[in-house]
This record gives sequence, C-alpha cells and structure tokens, in this order.
Amino acid sequence: MNVSPRFAVSILAIGVLLACPSLFAEGNKKPAKIFSNNNEMDVVLSGPWATIRHHARKDALYPAQLTYTGEDGQRHTIDVKAAPRGITRRLRVCDFPPLKIHFDKEKMKGTEFRGNKSLKLVTYCKTNSKYEQYYVKEYLVYQIYNLITEYSFKAQPMMIEYKESKSGKSIKRFSFLIEDADEVADRHDLEKLTIARVPHSQLDPVQTSYYSLFQFLIGNLDWAATDGPDKNKCCHNSKLIGKSVDENPKYVIPYDFDSSGMVNAHYAAPPDGLNVRNIRQRLFRGFCSHNNSLSQAVARFNEKKTDILALFKDNSHLNNNIRKNAIAYIEDFYEIINDPKKFEKQIIGKCRGSVA
Repeated sequence: MNVSPRFAVSILAIGVLLACPSLFAEGNKKPAKIFSNNNEMDVVLSGPWATIRHHARKDALYPAQLTYTGEDGQRHTIDVKAAPRGITRRLRVCDFPPLKIHFDKEKMKGTEFRGNKSLKLVTYCKTNSKYEQYYVKEYLVYQIYNLITEYSFKAQPMMIEYKESKSGKSIKRFSFLIEDADEVADRHDLEKLTIARVPHSQLDPVQTSYYSLFQFLIGNLDWAATDGPDKNKCCHNSKLIGKSVDENPKYVIPYDFDSSGMVNAHYAAPPDGLNVRNIRQRLFRGFCSHNNSLSQAVARFNEKKTDILALFKDNSHLNNNIRKNAIAYIEDFYEIINDPKKFEKQIIGKCRGSVA
C-alpha cells in the first residue's frame, strides 16, 4: 500500500501525542499557586493610597490594581480591592496602614492567586528604612515556624512598588502576604474553628509545645492560645483549626509578631501584668500539662537550628547590625534550651497550670 509522506507524518505525530499525553496539557498547565515557594515576587500595587491614609480608620474597600511577574515571565495585571486593617499599626503607629487585599475568585482561576478570596498584606509603615527592617524580620519569623511545623501560616515575600493611582508617585518597599487560615486547615483536612475558648487539655500536646517554645524563641508575649480579648472568639494573635468543635485534638496557629523581641519594634511594649522589663526579655508561657512533650519540641528546634540561622544569614534585605543582633538573640535561645539548669529554671519553672 502506498502512503503519502504527509499522511505518514500525521500518523507519526498522533502516535507521539498518544504516547505522551502530558503534551496535551502543557498548554493548559497552571502556574504554581502563591505560597508554594519563597521566591520574592516583583509587584506594583496601584491604588488611591492618599485617600486610604486619610481615612485609615474607615473600614472600606477601594479599587486597586496588582501587577506582577508570573511564572511565565510575563507581567500580569489584576483588578483587586484594598481595605485598611489592624489596630496598633493602622491606628497608632503607621503612616501607611496594613491592608487586606480582596480578589474576585472567578477571575483568579488559572492564576497564581487562584482560590483566594482575600489575603492580609503586611505593608510598609513609614518611609524610614528602619521600619522595613522590622517587617523583613517579621517575615523571617513566619519562616522559622514553617521550618518547625506544617501547622503554620505561610508568607509570600514581595518587593512592592506602591503607586498612587492619581499622581503616579510611588515608593518601593519589602512586604508580604499571609496565608488564609482556611488554607492552613485545608492542607490538613481540617477546618477553621470559631469558639469562645478552648481548654489547653484539648490542644495537641506536641504541636502546642512547638507553639509555646517558638513564642519563647522570638520573645513574644502578645498571644493567647485558649481565649482572647473577644469573649466570644478564641484566640489572641492565633487561629484554631481542627476536625470540628466537638473533636480533639485542636491546633493553634500563631500570627502577628511585630511585638516580639525578635522584631524589636521601638513602638512595642510588654503586656500589662507580667514582670517583664522590655520586649527582648523572654518569658515562657507554655502549659505545664504539655511538659512531657517539651523534649520532642526541643529536639525539633535543635534539628532545625542551622536552617533557622540561615534564614537570617542569607537574607539580603537585613542590614549587618540587624542580622548580627537577630542571630545573637537566636543563639541565646539555644543556650537556654540546651542547658539543663537554665531549661529547668526558665522553661519548666515558668509553665502555667498544673502538670496533670
């Protein structure tokens, strides 16, 4: 049988495609979702920033545009909405408030931002560069906890040019997005829990020991894992996830670290009622009922020490003095947890509640 060259080439091409079905999908391949890696995104965020700054106390949505370089190397622009959020930074400290970025989920399909309805953005605070150092360190604190446990919020680093939509004036500063609690829960086939309070006996002992020792590492006292200032909603600077309200164990996920000794923001102060001189002074606030899990937590932190130090050694945004002080602060933590006398006095001796 005579076969034309064109027909033979067509048959060969079909055979190759059938043998390699992935070639069909290559054109429809979705980019990696945001938070899937720690690559810093190059972003322009355009919006009515002068108006938002002037009305920072007002809970309102404002139209904005987010332009970023995608995985394909191309620049993409998406319409979003921005709203001021928070309390201390928004109302008392910053010239530019933290933001919540709201997305149209339908329009986000197929993009790096797919699946997200809204995300918290830690923005620049003032034009002074020392403020940028605070939030670089806060981002690295999120990364520390990512190294310790998957029960943690991921953060997406960004170098953002904040562009005023009317005047075109802009400022470029390090910033980062914070993963939504629902996403953390989904990764573990759990759900976000909304309850008034939770007994510490219902919290997973090992994960809560990670949590408590982590807060001690970063010198953070601005948290509560079992209740909160809102009597109808647990917790403070932490979220609860679990199978359901009626099932145990539950897991507490920390966030918001700008009042920690690690960040060492000049505007931060220790909570009232604790015998603490300043935010750099560590005080363990873990639960005595979880003491049996502390050895496992210490082992985990020791296992990750090199990686934790590398976060600060390798970050190009930190100036040398800030880097040196952060590393010394981390080394001091390791000296405490690996010295039996110091560990007994500063960890076991400071736990809260009864052992049983």
